[in-house]
Amino acid sequence: MTYLKVGTVVAAIGLLALVSCTEEPPIVAQTDDVDAFARSVLNELQPASIAQSREYCGYIYEMEDGGLAATAPRPGAEDFCDLPEPDDSVLASYHTHGGFSDQYDNEVPSVDDVSGDFDAGINGYIGTPGGRVWLVDHEAQIARQLCDVMCITSDPNNNPEDAGFVPQTFTLEELEARFE
Repeated sequence: MTYLKVGTVVAAIGLLALVSCTEEPPIVAQTDDVDAFARSVLNELQPASIAQSREYCGYIYEMEDGGLAATAPRPGAEDFCDLPEPDDSVLASYHTHGGFSDQYDNEVPSVDDVSGDFDAGINGYIGTPGGRVWLVDHEAQIARQLCDVMCITSDPNNNPEDAGFVPQTFTLEELEARFE
C-alpha cells in the first residue's frame, strides 16, 4: 500500500529552513490556483517517479508575498515517502505513486495517504501511475479525483484493469473497506 507519512522527522525544523537547506530552490507557481499548481508539480515529477518506481513528495505552501511555491521533491521508496511536520505556511502535501505495480492498489490514495493529511490538518495531492490526480480534501474529509486517467504523464506499463472500479470520491471509511 502506498502512503505518505507526515510528521516523522523532527518537527522543530521550520518549512522555510527546510527549503533553504535543500540544494534545489523551491518551485514557484505561475498561478494562484493551488489545484492547477499541484497538477503541474505532479506532472513534472511523474517521469522520474515512474522510471525509478519510487514516490516523490513535498509541500505546497504560501510565500510571504502571497504567492504559491513547492518544496523541492524528496525521494521516497516504492511505497512511501516521509515528510517533516508541516508548519503554518503549508497549504498541502503532494506525492507521486511511482510506476505501475500489480502489488499495490496505486490508482487510489491509500488509507495512510488520507489519514496522514487529515491528521496534519492539510490537503494533499496524489499523482498515480495511470495519470490520475487526487485531492485529499481535509475540510470535506474526502479524497476526490481532480482528473481521471492520463490527465498527467502516465506509466506506459499501467494496466487500467488492475485498478478495478475507481470511484470519483472516497471517504476514509470507504478506503479502509477497499483495502481490507
